[in-house]
Amino acid sequence: MDDLRKGSALTMIHIKNLQHCYGREVTLKAIDLHIPRNTTCAVIGPSGCGKTTLLYILAGLITPGSGEIHIDGGEVKGIRQATGLILQDLGLLPWKTVWDNAAMGLKARKLDKNTICEKVSAILDELGIAEHKHKFPNQLSGGQKQRVAIARTLVTDPDILLLDEASSGLDAITKENIQNLILKIIKKRSITMVMVTHSIEEAVFLGQRILVMGQAGISSIIENSYFGDEAVRLKPEYYKICLEVRKQLYGMTE
Repeated sequence: MDDLRKGSALTMIHIKNLQHCYGREVTLKAIDLHIPRNTTCAVIGPSGCGKTTLLYILAGLITPGSGEIHIDGGEVKGIRQATGLILQDLGLLPWKTVWDNAAMGLKARKLDKNTICEKVSAILDELGIAEHKHKFPNQLSGGQKQRVAIARTLVTDPDILLLDEASSGLDAITKENIQNLILKIIKKRSITMVMVTHSIEEAVFLGQRILVMGQAGISSIIENSYFGDEAVRLKPEYYKICLEVRKQLYGMTE
């Protein structure tokens, strides 16, 4: 464990004997997990199994009942500046434009105006929403709002990206476009990603490792050798892994 506290070249996130309760209800029990640097982990499981609680603990928004969490060699004791979080409701401020929503994190860190302008312009261009920079959230489509939320997070150059239901509420085509965008971001940047999803297909497309959770714990971990293949949805192997995840979710192991 000492090498994790000092920082490991391989491990970005290390969770040891994590437990958490809400009142008398055990939400997470004896979670042990390590997530390698610059990899992705998709967390899937039924409602109420503790997956969102796990994500919030990683984000430093919830203090666990017991156990240890180390990120990049340091123990998590609260909100970590280099951790980016995108929530299911996106959290865009309706009275701010796309530009101002994207710039929020940089302004909070008191960067100079020129630096903010350069960074925001670059990320809006990268995500294909520069033409909407003067619009307000209620003038955007669901996919455009999602891109703004992604821009607001990436502009701060996080080394960890946490996503809670990244593409929920979107139509099928827009959902796949957002998933493709996230995959390109992960390939381009040195980011470790943990995402919570209810979608088996999303978990298989975006997860190098797929963490299947049962009630309050991890029931299985599936290694996804097809991660990173943008055309994998067109291949039978993709559906084989989807079936494997489905079997694990419903306890249909052989």
